[in-house]
Amino acid sequence: MRSVTSLGGALALSLSSHLLLLCCLSPPVLASPVYTAEYTALGCPNSTTPIATETEQLDAITDFANTLYIQKQTTAAFDKYVATHLINHASEVPGDGAALALKTVGGLLAASTVTLEQIFVGQDRAVTFFKGTTSEGSVAAIDMFRMSGTCLIEHW
Repeated sequence: MRSVTSLGGALALSLSSHLLLLCCLSPPVLASPVYTAEYTALGCPNSTTPIATETEQLDAITDFANTLYIQKQTTAAFDKYVATHLINHASEVPGDGAALALKTVGGLLAASTVTLEQIFVGQDRAVTFFKGTTSEGSVAAIDMFRMSGTCLIEHW
């Protein structure tokens, strides 16, 4: 079941019956043009836009997450939404750039089964919560992104 909720300035997408708790977000605002220069400098794909509402960002991250985690079309997801010079902070990816992240993520997802649990956006940030099963066992994890419009430009 898909439901969209506005909570304290963030839009939340609940994909299951799990409770989603959000805190500490300010009133709703449009995505800021502050990141427009980064949009260009970081090499955002032409399929994205430099300025977007939170609803447009929610649609973009939902499509990205479904394409990446569920359909396992990693290249298609990255090509459509991820900046070429993605800024990465995740320890499992040893550096910046979409190509390096794609190589790492593709390997991790290839041998796993993933259930996408929740997605939310607010203040040019997006968070996906998912559960997965690999040969090593079960895992629950999140990915957090900073967005410029509908482009994913930074990852934690």
